[in-house]
Amino acid sequence: MRATPLLILLPALAACEGNPAPQPEPREADPVIVRAEVDRSDHLAGSAAPGDFKANFGEPFIRFENRGSKMAISQSYAGARYRVVGVERARDGDAYVFRGSEGAVPGDQPFVLTIEPGPCTSEFSGEKTRHTAWLGTAANPRAVRACAAPAR
Repeated sequence: MRATPLLILLPALAACEGNPAPQPEPREADPVIVRAEVDRSDHLAGSAAPGDFKANFGEPFIRFENRGSKMAISQSYAGARYRVVGVERARDGDAYVFRGSEGAVPGDQPFVLTIEPGPCTSEFSGEKTRHTAWLGTAANPRAVRACAAPAR
């Protein structure tokens, strides 16, 4: 008998419930970011050759990896997280010098990345490599030091 009043109130309670909130439309991926990631994946899919290197800089937090005359840059500053830019690669004695077509960070002056043979220990990870990397610009090519290794 007690259930009868509840059965009468159920339709009234159901009518008080609001309609579920509409779900937002799924966002389309940013085509610039998608294109940058595809460029990076395509670039790094190729086998590395002698003279191709990777370098990780702890501050600023930037990673470089080249294949011939293209350099993949991973950074978390402005714009796409990954970019592939053209570089001019030259030898300077035992060192390799990569001159970027644009800044390592978007909007900066074109970068210069120099890779020299010699033992190196990363200040951040403690990793030991057989190459030292210098990052800078034409005006100051040795602004920041890190370790580098041949790309694989």
